[in-house]
Amino acid sequence: MAAILVLSTLVSRSPASADEPTHYVGSTACAACHQAETTAWQTSHHAAAMQPATAATVLGDFNDATFAQGGVTTTFHRSGDTYMVRSDGPDGAMHDYPIAYTFGVAPLQQYLIKMPGGHYQALGIAWDSRAKEAGGQRWYSLHPGQFLTAGDRLHWTGRDQNWNYMCADCHSTDVRKNCNSPGIGPLIGA
Repeated sequence: MAAILVLSTLVSRSPASADEPTHYVGSTACAACHQAETTAWQTSHHAAAMQPATAATVLGDFNDATFAQGGVTTTFHRSGDTYMVRSDGPDGAMHDYPIAYTFGVAPLQQYLIKMPGGHYQALGIAWDSRAKEAGGQRWYSLHPGQFLTAGDRLHWTGRDQNWNYMCADCHSTDVRKNCNSPGIGPLIGA
């Protein structure tokens, strides 16, 4: 009798659902049935892993704070509600860049910059979000002791620091690749 029930359940399922392409439905579609998991996720570091840069999400000091390394002084400031960084760009000259996203909350927070052309670059200077007594509340290099210049693959504007090319597929959900950029790789829709 149990085998007949299982078989009838399997046969009664619509075969059309198997032919439908899979697509991202969002976390709210799962929350009703998975309340405990949703609550745990909402208070986790994963829920705050990548967020738009806003007053509620940015932890770093953007009050004209500076960080100097290898002859380059990077400045963190604000322009209205926009968080900005002034640093050496892909041409080696100093430019102002808006911070698009935050990455992480503890023990560090890194920043993602939307570059002209639509690709995103991970800044090589991060904010240590630990308490000051624990050595935190400061800017620091993710490449200590190295001075990476424009053109180097590991420079924050280089290919190996490109979010679209190196990070997006594994660290994001519902990524849509809308175009290709010569020398960088697929770009991600904003």
